[in-house]
Amino acid sequence: MKLTNLVFILLVMVFGACSKVLDTEPQATISDEAVIVDEKSAQAALIGTYDALQGYIGGTIVALDLAGDNVVNFNSQNNLVANKTAASGGGGFSSMYTTINRANFVINKLPALAEGTISTAARNQILGEAYFLRGLVYFDLARVYGGAPIVLEPAVSPTSHKGIKRSTQVQTYAQAQADLDKAEALLTEKVDRNRANKFTVYALKARLYLYTQRWELAEEYASKVIAASSFSLVKPFSNFYTGKNTTESIFEIAFSSADRSSFYTNWLSPAQGGRHDYIPAREFVGLLLDPQQGGSRKSLLFQTPEGVYDLIQYGKQDGTSSIYVLRIAEQYLIRAEARAKKTSPDLPGAIADLNVIKARADVPVVNYSPSFSKQDILLLVEKERRLELPFEGHRFTDIVRTGRAGEVFGAINPNLKNEQFWIFPIPQTEIIQDPDLEQNPGY
Repeated sequence: MKLTNLVFILLVMVFGACSKVLDTEPQATISDEAVIVDEKSAQAALIGTYDALQGYIGGTIVALDLAGDNVVNFNSQNNLVANKTAASGGGGFSSMYTTINRANFVINKLPALAEGTISTAARNQILGEAYFLRGLVYFDLARVYGGAPIVLEPAVSPTSHKGIKRSTQVQTYAQAQADLDKAEALLTEKVDRNRANKFTVYALKARLYLYTQRWELAEEYASKVIAASSFSLVKPFSNFYTGKNTTESIFEIAFSSADRSSFYTNWLSPAQGGRHDYIPAREFVGLLLDPQQGGSRKSLLFQTPEGVYDLIQYGKQDGTSSIYVLRIAEQYLIRAEARAKKTSPDLPGAIADLNVIKARADVPVVNYSPSFSKQDILLLVEKERRLELPFEGHRFTDIVRTGRAGEVFGAINPNLKNEQFWIFPIPQTEIIQDPDLEQNPGY
């Protein structure tokens, strides 16, 4: 398989005193084949992998948000849940494989480093982080595209992976699981909110187990994170995105004045230094502004002089707004859903987790009643996920994974009554350049 735009260079990054990822600037570029020769160059190669992650995560969030009912294009505000096409499907397919390729170089070359060039602790940490990053990408490939080619060796030429066929969604999730298992065994519990550690693995595993319907494991791994003293909900709600590396954050992609994000330009008006590509959907704005539903989460919105509500979550005009990949609020909601769905449901426990999120948002909590059905509680959790995690790329795949996309989105776009459209198309540019790459049915 010939995956386009695979990058055969890594950015050699110089670490600052605090060694925070993505807060440094590229100093030079050298061939991937020669880059990993000792601990310093291995660290540089790993930073190149994080840099590639930075490149795909924002685009994937936008594509997933537009596929759901929380976000619309500014120029077509009445077109909720627009049709996806192979020509404009989005989702960051090519940049995902750039991240995988860089991780593959680290995973492939690091074990071969001679003794004395790198300590055992550093070798394990760097390998563990690379496995985590690759596992994250394969998880996203599975949920967005319904499966993808599994590439485990670095590309050394444009034809290195020619002939590799797509794996199924089940197989792609299994690869993500295998990578996360290796990462869990290698990493420590030392918390760094901008880099992988055991807690980022626990949190992503909880999400993976939710998607693959292993409820007891989803509860177990979410509980590992919730029990850790390093993580807690911040209050007021806005503190998690106006600040940086708060206790809310498990894994955030941080930006700095030296390494600015342009993500804010997608969301803000020209008067605020943006392009106004996307805005929150009017119907969803109403939910966030409702004190009984959105509560303090209305702080995500900013009303322009023209009366349009913009998203302020990524709105720092100096380009330093973080992008949140994993945060503690999601873990409570994962555990709430898992508790309701497991073999022996814990419905009071599910409501208790739900109420932790509601209380932080300053909205009325739910008083548990034995008359509640499991489905009643699951719908409450689904709604709370929409309100708590609205612009972080969850809504569309949340509804798809529960089998409710036809019911929820089909009323807005009848095409989504067809399960073929519950996954994204492979971008047409990739299909043209790679005849071995099979398109998803219906596109």
